Amino acid sequence: MKKYLVLIILLLSTVMGGMASVFAQGSALSANRNTALRCLKLAENCLLAKDWSNALKQADLGLTYDDSISDLIYVKAAAQINQDKTKANVLNLISQAFDKNNWLGYNKNRARILYADLLSDTGLYSRSMSVLDSNPLIYSADAEFIRIKNLYRMGDEESINNARLKLNTARRVYPDDIRFPTIFFMFEYMYMDYVELSGQKYEIPEIVNTVASYYIAKLPDYSSKHEELELYAAFFAQKEEQVRLVKAIEAKHSQAHPLLSLLALKTGLYSDAQAMESFFAACGESVSLRCLDTLVLNISDPEVQKSLMEKLLNYQGKLYIDDNMDLQEEVEISYETGRPKEINYDKNNDGVKDVSVACDFGAPLIVNFEENKSQVLYAAYPSVSKVSFLMENFDFNFLQGEFNFEPFQLTSDPIISSLGIDFYLAEFNQTYQLPLQEELILKSSSVSIPITERYGACVKYNTIDGNLVYANFYDGDFRYAYCDFNSEFPIVRYVDFDNDSFFETTEYYSLAEDKSLYNAQSVEAIFGPVLGEYQIYLQKVMIDRNGNTCSEFCESYQENNGKITLWDNDDNGVWDCQYIRHPQKEGDNLIEENVFFDTNGLPLINLSVIDSIPVKMMYKEQEVMIYAGQSDHIYWIEDNGSPEMEEEILESSKHNAMQGIINLIVYKGIRISVIKIGYDYFCKILPDSDLPEPAKDSQTAQEIDEIEEIEEGAEE
Repeated sequence: MKKYLVLIILLLSTVMGGMASVFAQGSALSANRNTALRCLKLAENCLLAKDWSNALKQADLGLTYDDSISDLIYVKAAAQINQDKTKANVLNLISQAFDKNNWLGYNKNRARILYADLLSDTGLYSRSMSVLDSNPLIYSADAEFIRIKNLYRMGDEESINNARLKLNTARRVYPDDIRFPTIFFMFEYMYMDYVELSGQKYEIPEIVNTVASYYIAKLPDYSSKHEELELYAAFFAQKEEQVRLVKAIEAKHSQAHPLLSLLALKTGLYSDAQAMESFFAACGESVSLRCLDTLVLNISDPEVQKSLMEKLLNYQGKLYIDDNMDLQEEVEISYETGRPKEINYDKNNDGVKDVSVACDFGAPLIVNFEENKSQVLYAAYPSVSKVSFLMENFDFNFLQGEFNFEPFQLTSDPIISSLGIDFYLAEFNQTYQLPLQEELILKSSSVSIPITERYGACVKYNTIDGNLVYANFYDGDFRYAYCDFNSEFPIVRYVDFDNDSFFETTEYYSLAEDKSLYNAQSVEAIFGPVLGEYQIYLQKVMIDRNGNTCSEFCESYQENNGKITLWDNDDNGVWDCQYIRHPQKEGDNLIEENVFFDTNGLPLINLSVIDSIPVKMMYKEQEVMIYAGQSDHIYWIEDNGSPEMEEEILESSKHNAMQGIINLIVYKGIRISVIKIGYDYFCKILPDSDLPEPAKDSQTAQEIDEIEEIEEGAEE
């Protein structure tokens, strides 16, 4: 009974201990969650107070306690967007919040608004609409504004018309929200300007006139909040009203604006000279291409045109281009003396420069691509001299004219060209990515690739018509190996492993017909990914350390992990010993052989081993018996020795035993020959002799054989 009672007590203590552990764990999780929620509340308060820095700190702190809370990630994203972080970075954060989908507060709809706005700004209009329209549908001023922005940006006739219809509704529902008239006039002015710059007369659609008239009437309510809005609105006013608005704007605004110069020129309030002077004064060091083209198109005075031409020929500043009419500038060009000096392209307006270009007096020299961290160097655009993949440290070199790559065209602006000058712009192709590395090899004259064979090493391939011709392997500036590809397989590589400038090692690589021979990782470590398609393997290695054309070491490799190794220890051109590891398929025994040769190269000793256990020994083609000793790694030939002998053998061989070299050990007058093969010692008790005792120094297998013959003769 006592036994059962003890057992019950033990079981209860185990269960209670486990429950205590679970409760403790749950308590810790609950405490962390509560701390994270307190941080969330503080972060939200900071967000409302526009204290972006502390909002970010509290959000980060909360995430250290519980990184699963979507609200905290949203607050972090909202703080970062107000700290001028890239839209790409913020979009990644807000995406994480929705992936976690663990909303504990009331921020989800606000997060949806931010998410939809970012998607719109980065060209993902359909996804932006889907975020707003998914269940539950969000209907608010913020949501409607983003919907209208998406519809305008989609750019097709139906979408633009739907945007106008929504604005016609929004002016009644949100009459005081300045965002709606602003986006309306900015997009509609852009369409007007586009048509007029193409040389056509723009007819304002009826619905645009309706909405424009309403907002123009309300301009006094808006102008104090958004001065630029008046300028855009004035382009849609009737002639008399337009002149009045321009005079009023000019009178009350102390600072010039490029649109004011264009309006005043269009209405006749400014002369060509006045308009040009005020336009560039207002622009400062940056100008939009559309505004510049509008100015050029509306100046007719020959003298002013001449001055304008001189101005543009020596222009220093930035030019911005909105190439997809989304009211965002994707292209930024910096000019020096009227020629492009630097070009930046942000295709989706996420704040990350997809392409950046350095020019020399308008000629592109270097083009950097963000997506794959690559760099293109030009000899004379579009002829490429070098392509570098900076993350992988791959370099492709090209001869003049062998590889042309044009991610953008340098085109002369047609409107500015009417002045009689070439003012170059960058027009990016829809697909501007580099070809694949495999394609670049076909065009290159040489390729430099990092390898892992040595730390910081690289291999430089010379190519002709896409075919490998030669390879040099470098450790820094030191060439430690080379390889010639002109011959058929096997490929031969010469290596200086000890950095003495002598290429003592010769490696033979052949095509791997058996899959077990091919090791992609090993090949790539030496050759990089260039030879991957050939599926080569290391067939044989030979080493000649003293350069006498006689190899001291040779090792060849077979399928299923088989190999044959040969040594010439005395460097006389005759192999002294051989190791064979037979191919081993799954489930097979490991069979190994160790062979020692006499001075004529004939087998003297041959040891067969199966799964690390010696099973057969041949001596001069005669089989001899092998007995396992009482000590590990000790084996006796023909006759067993004592444990004391084994102890003496292990002690004597500890420091001076060499592979394949026979040692003579004397124990209490008994002479024992010992040969080390692998980790094992093979021992033979020699017969007594009246001959003088030979030296105890290490002997070769041939020498000990000669001693044995003399001793056998003496016995007879």
